[in-house]
Amino acid sequence: MRWNLLFLIFDFLIIPLPLWIDIFSPIFAAAYSLFISWLGALLLSLCAWKSLQANRLMLQVVDQTWENQIPRETFEEDLMCCALGSIELSTCNIWCPRSFHDFDELLRCLQMLSLADPFDSEDIPSFSALFEAVIQQSIDSLVSQTVAHRLIVVIGLEEGTPEVAEKASNLKKQYAGAFKRFHVTKHPPRWAGDREIRGKCSNANYTMRAAVTRLEEYGELNLACTTATSCDTDSIFPPRYFENLGYQFLTDPKAMEVVWQAPLYYNHYLTQRPWFVRAIGIMRAAYMLGLLIPFNINTMSIFSFSLDLCIKGDFFHAHYQMDDIIYTLTCMQALQKRIEIRMIPMPVISGPTSGSTYCEEIQEFVRQSERWTIGACEVFHYFVVKRRRYNCSAALSYGTDLGIWFVTYYGFILCSLTLSGLAAFLNYAIVDAKQGLFQQLVVAVGLASLAWTYLIFLIFFYLDRAACKLIYHLKMKPQGSEDASLGQNLKDWVLMWPSLVMYSCVAWREDGDTQTPTHAETESWVENGLVFAVSN
Repeated sequence: MRWNLLFLIFDFLIIPLPLWIDIFSPIFAAAYSLFISWLGALLLSLCAWKSLQANRLMLQVVDQTWENQIPRETFEEDLMCCALGSIELSTCNIWCPRSFHDFDELLRCLQMLSLADPFDSEDIPSFSALFEAVIQQSIDSLVSQTVAHRLIVVIGLEEGTPEVAEKASNLKKQYAGAFKRFHVTKHPPRWAGDREIRGKCSNANYTMRAAVTRLEEYGELNLACTTATSCDTDSIFPPRYFENLGYQFLTDPKAMEVVWQAPLYYNHYLTQRPWFVRAIGIMRAAYMLGLLIPFNINTMSIFSFSLDLCIKGDFFHAHYQMDDIIYTLTCMQALQKRIEIRMIPMPVISGPTSGSTYCEEIQEFVRQSERWTIGACEVFHYFVVKRRRYNCSAALSYGTDLGIWFVTYYGFILCSLTLSGLAAFLNYAIVDAKQGLFQQLVVAVGLASLAWTYLIFLIFFYLDRAACKLIYHLKMKPQGSEDASLGQNLKDWVLMWPSLVMYSCVAWREDGDTQTPTHAETESWVENGLVFAVSN
């Protein structure tokens, strides 16, 4: 049985319920509509409150140093301090999420990710030069780390990437002296078997195993004081990210049993993106701060963990696409206990969905929304299928959250909230054109919940502005580069709810498409830089 089919409950029951239940019980339809609309408003209010708390914490520690705060009161703590000062602190892995097979595609990707100055058509750089320009900003943010001398940076490329040897050579020449060690790996296709799905998850699996092998060869595989970080090619880190990670790792008694997640902001030329991309980017940043991290729902894109936990969890599951969520589940299976998420109180920039034309912007927005929805469904299916491999307490703990927060977040907030409200509005304001006092009262209370939701959206915009100030202060982006005019902010704020409706429509369509993709279809999607797969 495909357990992700349970998400169809949202498609055919929760979303359209106000439209058909009114035939049998108008009172229940009214009560249900008001309950759903205000439940959504209250959940967003909770998200805003948690986000404001997290933002306050980041403001408090933005200029704080961490290395000198490691306690030295016991012999054991002295050893941890020596470990911090004498050997590699963090293993940071950057792998390319797409394997480029077309020069025009890479040029378009460069415009998407970095929005560099347009190249003269008569003087287009080489393929390798373009590729290096895409990831250079990410690696440069690692060079600027206060503990860069303790980092081992491993860049994972696909073996089929054009000019892969030239790329690896150029990167090594440029960055070899910037870190403790610098490596480039080349992931062979089908390395983990015929069911391996090409993409970040399988690449991360191969790259991390290669990194561990190298550490063993150097005699530096010390699991007691080694962390690893998974990130994307468009990630920009604050200068003290790994310093704070090291402090938390060496002072947290559960360091070998948790994962760390920094708040993700999508302010990478976000003001130059269309309104729906910017609106979803601002909302996703708020959801990360207010829901995903505090309620231990899942990590996303850029996260850190102990290398010991990574090895115990058998690295990454190469048969799935969502490396961040699947990683949490495989580690929980290995430890037979719940994996908690700790926050790194520093902003990290991740690139938003984007394209070189407005049409491509829409296509990329739809593709990524489809990918996130399918990924959530496959994770839900994976947990239910593997539930017998977890002990009772771990399964009950995560299963409760999976049944409440995970499903509430992905099934209700992202997929159903706006569509349910829209269905209720159509029922009471348009379809039946009811004029009774009771119906008018229902519409008024429902519109009040929408007004409350827009007040929450104002808080999200405030958080975005506060994030930009942090980013400028930390010199992660040039001053003013992510500022938006009052008119643009007003327009994007008004269109925030329609943006969420667009996302929900895409997610709703994908929830309703229950056909499992063939391997050939998966390969075709990977060629375009995206992976869609659901497997056992």
